[in-house]
Amino acid sequence: MNIQTILRVAALAWITTAGFSEETRTWTSLATGRPFAGVFVSATETSVSIRRAADHVVFEVKKADLVPEDLDWITRHIQEAPPAGAVDDLSELISRIPGEQNTPAVAVLVIERGAIRGMGVAGVRKAGDLAKVGMDDKWHLGSCTKSMTATLAATFVEEGAINWETTVGEVLGKKMKILKDYEPVTLGLLLANRGGIPGSVPDTVFAGVETGTAVRDLSAREILKQRAGYAEAVLNVPPASPPGTRFQYSNSGYVVAGVMLEVLTGKPWEELIEERIFNPLGMTNSGFGNAARSDKQNPSQPWPHQDDGSPVPPGSGDDNSWVLGPAGTVHGSLKDIARYLTMHSTLEAGPVLKKRATFDFLHTAVPGNNDYARGWIVATTPWSQGPAISHDGSNTMNHCSVWIAPKRRAAVAAFTNSGRNGNETCRAAIQIVTEAFFQGPP
Repeated sequence: MNIQTILRVAALAWITTAGFSEETRTWTSLATGRPFAGVFVSATETSVSIRRAADHVVFEVKKADLVPEDLDWITRHIQEAPPAGAVDDLSELISRIPGEQNTPAVAVLVIERGAIRGMGVAGVRKAGDLAKVGMDDKWHLGSCTKSMTATLAATFVEEGAINWETTVGEVLGKKMKILKDYEPVTLGLLLANRGGIPGSVPDTVFAGVETGTAVRDLSAREILKQRAGYAEAVLNVPPASPPGTRFQYSNSGYVVAGVMLEVLTGKPWEELIEERIFNPLGMTNSGFGNAARSDKQNPSQPWPHQDDGSPVPPGSGDDNSWVLGPAGTVHGSLKDIARYLTMHSTLEAGPVLKKRATFDFLHTAVPGNNDYARGWIVATTPWSQGPAISHDGSNTMNHCSVWIAPKRRAAVAAFTNSGRNGNETCRAAIQIVTEAFFQGPP
């Protein structure tokens, strides 16, 4: 096999394993300086084939006519791509965790260099039931949804429809009554949890919200109306601290950020997430709220469980209120979640985010902010080879933990359908797989 054939096979292997949905990126001509959008198809020693996004025509470009950044991108992907189809079943590796942690089930996901390296599941969907969790089951992300809301906001910033310095007063001031303290709070401050909005708000803010209803059972008009009502009530609760002065983790702050985007577009946050994140990334097995909401007696998805270990029947009370969506209601399959985490672990422009600077902004901790960035916490781990970004999520009945190491283009995530020992369960799974793949726990 000659070098040209080897390069073509390697390139095509990368598309099969890492692209999930084929990834459009921006290329730049060295001769003209003009950028153009296209999907990498294959490479030879002297040229690359790119399918142009505008008309889907595949054409050949000489490597000498590309800027160094594009050549570096090609080199990294061809040289580092794992073999096609090399996905390890990690189920046996984590099989003891449910029994050791006294939780019904656990799932784990490992990504490296843009491809799934391993997935595994162990345990049962519902305590006291024989139905085992499967590789295609959907897991609740809880507050790991916050990074999706920040990413969603970033898509509008890149388009120039809004910016990080746009204020609550500018977007919502004419739509609702708000305290003057909140008028200068910016979108960027809300996503950094520095908006001054309390972490704990009175139950009265839910007045007018159909809290027990599934979001899919509401019309777009009702979603917008009720979430706006929630935001208005929150923005009339006195600040926990002067806005912009300190970190205050706040689910409600993220809801306000979501309402800003809803007012900007006239569309519910859920619809925007589907249009701008799920659909472009090919996340066809993702949604909102409890994935088992339609189950009766036979569980088709992991059921949530209380701290006492009892399963929570589908229906009212099986998740936090839908109105908190921007702060934490997404669920997804392991493969879908991998598509999203791959985007953040590779830092590459694609169908969602177009600029490396946008990733840097989202992933960089705000000074004096408890290491919190925008939807991510910045940390270090023995295996990350540099700064990592992380987040945990829980609705008190499920738990997930996500770690991303951009320098090594890797990510790990763990999930459990239990409030009891949820954090310990996810940590145990992540420690096992990071030691197996990266020689060190987070």
